[in-house]
Amino acid sequence: MIRGCCRRLAAVAAVLSVLSLPAAAEAPVLPGAVHFSDDGSFRIGDAVFMIRGYSRTWAPVQNSWWGGRESEVSPGGVTVRAKMTIDKVAAAVTETIRPVGENRFQLEFRAAFPVPVEVKSLHGSLSLPPGKSVTVGGKSIAIPERRVRQILLSTQEVREVRIPLAGGRELKVTSPDGAFGFLIQDNRKEEGGEIDCRFLTVPSKGKLESAVLRLELELLEAQTLPVDLGRSVNAGFADEVAGDGKGGWTDQGPQQDLRMIRPGRIRSGAVAFEIIDPVENGGNGTIVLFGSARHPGRDSVEIPLPENRMGAVNLLHASAWTPANGKMLGTLVAQYADGSSVRIPVVAGRDCGNWWNPFRGKNAVIAWSAENPESLVGLYASSFALPKPGPKLLRFEAATPETVWMIAGVTLSDRQTRFAAVSDKPVVLKENYEWKPLAFQRKINRGSALDFSFLADAPAGKYGFIRPTPQGTLTFEKAPQKRIRLYGPNLCFSAGFLTKEAVDQLADYFVYCGYNTVRIHHHDTELLDRKAKDTLTFSAGKLDQLDYLVFRMKEKGIYVTTDLYTNRVFKPGDNIPECDFYDQRQMKMLLPVSRAAMENWKEFARRWMAHRNPYTGLTWAEEPALYCINLVNEEALASNWNRSSSSVKLYETAFADYCTKKRLKGGTASNSNPVFLRFLHELQDRVLAEQIHFVKETLGVRAMVTSLNYQNQIPLTLLRRRFDLVDNHAYFDHPGFPEKQWSRPFSYRQASALRRMAVVPRNMMATRLPGKPFIVTEFNYCNPNIFRAEGGPLIGGYAALQNWDALYRFAWSHSASGIYKVGSAYGFDAVNDPMAQLSDRIAIAMFRRGDVAPAKVTYAYTVSPECFERNEFDAFPAVFQNLGLVTGIGSIPEGDRSVPKGTVELTSAQAKNPASLKDARIAKLWREANDKRLAVSATGQLRLDGNAGSFTVTTPRTESITLPAGSLAAGTLRVRDASCFQTVAAISLDDKPLAESSSVLVIQLTNVANTGLLFSNESRKVVTKTGRLPLLIKKGRATVELASARPYRVTALNCDGVPYGEVKSVYQNGLFRFTADTTQFPGGVMAYHLTR
Repeated sequence: MIRGCCRRLAAVAAVLSVLSLPAAAEAPVLPGAVHFSDDGSFRIGDAVFMIRGYSRTWAPVQNSWWGGRESEVSPGGVTVRAKMTIDKVAAAVTETIRPVGENRFQLEFRAAFPVPVEVKSLHGSLSLPPGKSVTVGGKSIAIPERRVRQILLSTQEVREVRIPLAGGRELKVTSPDGAFGFLIQDNRKEEGGEIDCRFLTVPSKGKLESAVLRLELELLEAQTLPVDLGRSVNAGFADEVAGDGKGGWTDQGPQQDLRMIRPGRIRSGAVAFEIIDPVENGGNGTIVLFGSARHPGRDSVEIPLPENRMGAVNLLHASAWTPANGKMLGTLVAQYADGSSVRIPVVAGRDCGNWWNPFRGKNAVIAWSAENPESLVGLYASSFALPKPGPKLLRFEAATPETVWMIAGVTLSDRQTRFAAVSDKPVVLKENYEWKPLAFQRKINRGSALDFSFLADAPAGKYGFIRPTPQGTLTFEKAPQKRIRLYGPNLCFSAGFLTKEAVDQLADYFVYCGYNTVRIHHHDTELLDRKAKDTLTFSAGKLDQLDYLVFRMKEKGIYVTTDLYTNRVFKPGDNIPECDFYDQRQMKMLLPVSRAAMENWKEFARRWMAHRNPYTGLTWAEEPALYCINLVNEEALASNWNRSSSSVKLYETAFADYCTKKRLKGGTASNSNPVFLRFLHELQDRVLAEQIHFVKETLGVRAMVTSLNYQNQIPLTLLRRRFDLVDNHAYFDHPGFPEKQWSRPFSYRQASALRRMAVVPRNMMATRLPGKPFIVTEFNYCNPNIFRAEGGPLIGGYAALQNWDALYRFAWSHSASGIYKVGSAYGFDAVNDPMAQLSDRIAIAMFRRGDVAPAKVTYAYTVSPECFERNEFDAFPAVFQNLGLVTGIGSIPEGDRSVPKGTVELTSAQAKNPASLKDARIAKLWREANDKRLAVSATGQLRLDGNAGSFTVTTPRTESITLPAGSLAAGTLRVRDASCFQTVAAISLDDKPLAESSSVLVIQLTNVANTGLLFSNESRKVVTKTGRLPLLIKKGRATVELASARPYRVTALNCDGVPYGEVKSVYQNGLFRFTADTTQFPGGVMAYHLTR
C-alpha cells in the first residue's frame, strides 16, 4: 500500500514537473496541400507521385499494386510496408514519409529482393500535365508544346530540381545524400500522356538485390498580392429587378444572380482572391463590364495598383452572353510608370467562360461553383503573364457589344500560374474491382418479374379518342369514367422507320416494358423523298413504314404522339424567299415573319394528315391512336429569332415596324428588352392561332393539339392557354459541347438532381395550367451522369404527386441500327441500357399504375397580362417551385375563370411567401423545403433531403429508397449498409400491399456504363470516348429489409428477367432480410423476385 502510494505521488510529481517546463516546439506536420494515400503515393494538385518499377519485359508495377500492404497515415507521417512483385519475385518494400519543416518532408523508399531480379527501371515518378519548363541544377529545361522526343533529359546526377505545379506552387527536390539520378520523359504520345519526372533509386536498373531512394521535397508558394477592388467595383452580386439597368451581377433578376457568394477568400492553389462584402462597400462587390449594346458607358474600368514587382495578373471572373470559343470577350491592359502599356486579349473558351454551367478552358479553371435557382454556376481562375513586372494600373475593357464580363477578384503574382482544380489524368472504365461485365440481350421473358404486360389495355382507341377532362386529366370520349396515364419512349430519326418484323418485335417489347405510348420524333426529314427538290414530297416507302408502325402500336394498345415539324431543312424547291441558306433549319425562325414558310408548314401537315393509312383504313387526322399533335417542336421565339444573322435583320425590321405602329420607343432587339419580348410574344400568339385553326378546322385533325413544349418562362402561360394540353421538356445533365455541337468531347456537370432539390422535374411544375392535362414528351437523367439511378423515383414520384398525364423518356433509339442490334449504352438512348429500362419500371409503378397519390390541392401562380412591363419574364421563382415538392402547383392567366375546383390562386408576391397560405401545415412544409432543403409531400409519401442527397417514396404497393451510402428507411422497405450511391425499389406485382404481397420485384440500381468510356480527368465531366461492349455494372451492396408477416424466397434475375439462382435470406421478428449485390452472380444483378 505504501509503495503504491509512493508510485502515484512520483507520477504526479513528474506530471507537475513537465507542466512547469517551457512549452516545447510543435512537431512538424505534413503539408496540407499534399494529399497522401495509404499506398505511399501522393498528389499535389494534378501532379501524382508514386514508386514505379519495370521488369525486364517492361511490365509495370506501382504502389497501388503492392500486396500485403500495412500502412499508417497521419499528419505526422506515412509508413507503408508491403510486397512489390516483379517477375513473380516479391520484394519487401518500405516507404516512409515524414515532415521536417514547414512545407518540407523527406521520403525514403527501400526494396529488398530475396533473389536478384532483372529490372529495367525503378524510380520515384512525378507525373504531371505539361508545363513550360523544369529547372534542373539551376538550368531551365524547356517542355515543348508538342511531343518532339520521348526523353527530354537523359539520366543525370543532380543536386536540385524545381518543378512548377498547378496553383502557383513549385516543388523543390533535393536529397540528404547529395546528388541523385534524374530524367524527364515525355509520355504525350499515349492517350492522356503526361510529363514524367523520374527520381532514380540506387541502383535503379540491372539485377537488383536491393534499392533505396531518399528525397527531400519542399513546397514553395508563389508570391502574391491581392488587389483591393473597393474603389473600382461597380455592381453588387445580387439583383432584385431584372433589366432595370440598376441591379447587380448581369442584371437578370433574383433568379439569375450570384447572391450566394460569400465575402472573404476564395483560394485556387496558392493564389487567394479577396471577395468584397457589398454591405460594407456601398452595395458594390464586383466589377461588371457590359457591352455597349446592353449598358452604354459601362464597358471599361481602371484599377490603380500599389508599387510592386509582380509579373502576372490572376483573375477570378466569368462572362455572360459569351462569344464563341476563340473570340475575344475582353482586354486586360497593364500600364507602367514609364508610360508604356501592354494589351492582353482575354479569349472566350480559353481564358474565360460562361458563368452558367461552367466548363474549364486551357487558362480557365473553375475555382468556385454553386447553384442558383436555375443552374450550376461558377467563376474561373485565370492567369496572364506580363511582359515586364511592376504595373502601376490595370484596365479592363469589354470587347463585344453583347458580352457581359464579371470580375470578382484580382490578385498579382510573381509568375504566371497554371491553375488546376482536379487531376487531369484520364479515367477509363474497364473491368476491375469496382466494375464488372453486365449481360443484357434485350429479350422478352414472358411471365418473369420484369414482364409488365399486365398493364396493357389493347387496342389503342378502343374507347374512342383520348380527351381532356374539366379537372385537367385524360379520359376517353366513350369511357369518361376511365382515367388514363401514359408512359413511353421516343423513337427518333430512322428508329421510326423499321422493317415490319422489327416493328412487330418492338411493339411486343414495349408492352413487356410497361409502355402504353410512343412519340415519333425527328421523323420529318426521314419521311421525305431525298431526291426531290423540295421538302414536301414524301417517300412512299418511308410513309408505308410509318403507317405500319402506327398500325402495330395501335394493335398493342400503344398510343402515339408526334410533331408536325422537327428538323426539315428547306431546299431551293420550297421557294421560301426569306431562306438564304440551305444547310441549317430555318422553319422555327421564319414561320412568324415569312408567309411562304407558313404555307410550307401547312402543306406538309396537309399531305401527312390527309394520307390514309392502308393498314388501319383511317387517315392520320381520323386516327384515335394518334391522341396528340405538337405543332412545332421547341419553337419558343425567344430562343429562335436570332439563330442567324439574316433572321436577326428580319426581326429587327419587324420590331421597328411594330414600335412605329404602336408609337413605342422600343429600344434594341434583345431578349433583355421587355418591349422586344412583348413583340415576340404577340407575334407568336398570332402564329399559334393560325396554326391551331388550320389543324383543327381546315384539316379536321381530331387529336389534341399542343406546342411550345420547352422552357419555363412565366409569359408562356399566357400562350399555352390556347392548347388542349400543355407539354414541356426537361433534362438533367444534358451534354454540353465544348468544341463542336453534337460532337465529342461531351461535357457533363456530374451533379445529383437530389442535391439540387429535384430540379428535374421541379423546374417544369409551375408550367402546368390547372384544368389542362400536362405531358412531358422529353425527359432524361442523362448517361453518363454518375447519379442517374435517382431518375426513376424522381420523375415517377413527383409526376404522380402533380397529377400529370404522360411521360416520355428521350429516347428509345436515335437509329434503326440501335434497334436491330444489341449494342453499347451511352447518351440519351434506353434501347441497350438496362438501367434506363429498369428505372422506367419504377416510374411506371409510381406514375402509370398510380401507386403514388396525387396532391389534393394545387396552388397556381397568377400571371399578369402585363408581365413584361413588370419585368416578370424569367422562369418561375425557385421558392415557388419548391412548393411543388410538397403539393400541386401550376400557373394561370390572371382572370382565368376556368380554374378547376381545388385550385388556390396566388399573386406573384404570395407565391414567394409561405406565410400567405391559409393551410398552416402546407405552409410549414413549404418553409422547410426552402429553409432546410427538406421536402416532405403533403401526402406524406415523398421525402427529399437535399442536404443528405436522399429520397424515399412510401406507398402501399411501391416503395423506393435513394441514398448516397449507409442506411435509410421508407416504410415497409429499409436499406442498411449501402456501399455506394444507389436506388433500391420494391414493387408489388399482385396488387396487394407490399407487406402482404406474394410477388415483389426488388430493383437495385447503382450505375451502368460502357467498357472503354473515357473521361478526360477524375472529375468525369468531359467524355472523349463513349466506349463499347461489354456493358459494365458498378459494384454495389446493400442489406435489403422488408417488414413482413412471412418470409420470402429470393431469386436473383439477370437483366432480361431470367433467374440466376436463389439468394440466402433471413427472417426474424417480422423482418425479412437479404443482401443485394450487383456482382454476386457473373453477368450482374439488378433485380430480384421475392415470392412465397
